[in-house]
Amino acid sequence: MDTDEKKDKGLLFDNICEIIKEVIEPSAVDVSSIVMNDELSPLLWIGDTMIQDVRQVLLNNVKKFIQFSELQTLKFSDIILTGSMANYNYGDHSDIDIHIVLDFTQLSDDKNFVNDYLKIKSMLWQDNVPVSIGGHYIEYYFQDVNESHHSSGVYSIYKDKWNRKPLKNIINIDTENIRLKTAYYVNKIEDLENTEDLDAFNIKYKDLKQKIKRFRQCGLDKSGEYSTENLVFKILRNNGYLEKLVNLRNDKLSAELSLD
Repeated sequence: MDTDEKKDKGLLFDNICEIIKEVIEPSAVDVSSIVMNDELSPLLWIGDTMIQDVRQVLLNNVKKFIQFSELQTLKFSDIILTGSMANYNYGDHSDIDIHIVLDFTQLSDDKNFVNDYLKIKSMLWQDNVPVSIGGHYIEYYFQDVNESHHSSGVYSIYKDKWNRKPLKNIINIDTENIRLKTAYYVNKIEDLENTEDLDAFNIKYKDLKQKIKRFRQCGLDKSGEYSTENLVFKILRNNGYLEKLVNLRNDKLSAELSLD
């Protein structure tokens, strides 16, 4: 490795450390240049009250998703909306993040198994039944009732009231949502790696690449450098997952054009 390469590696390590520091220590982040919306998304809200037609659509979607996941016999503690669409930092491409809260032990005491099973169900549903409201895709997550959730805006769709009301003009580096979104894209890249069929791979690759691009741009446009979306993008990039995505596509193209 030559001197320039070592220097680049050192800078990359320093950048990763800085990003981690910014996420862990949000109070140290300068948010003076970040622009927040003056109101909650008018697509979902009138003031701070959820539009009832929207609430009904979300509940209907959750019901269908639970049936698809074959979990309709279980007891659910809550159905919540969280993330930027329950806050003032939403953008044109923000997802509508729905968390379905339940006690995982209803399925099994093996929480890792349950977690993996529920993630697969979520990915299958969202890949095959993409649903949006006003161009904002609905993303579903199962959340264990014992898992802490620290997002600054949490609305119970089930109870039709705020569990935690967001505060206008206060910027929070939502570390939990950053971890959640990063894990989502890592799982999508891993799923792509395990896709053998070339046509299916090409479709998934194109969709995933476009979604990551839109996801980051949304964050940059609305909340600047320290948005959740941009921090997720940086973490994916600096940990080699975006490079892995490109390499997967190149390997598939190479195999397509080769002859054994």
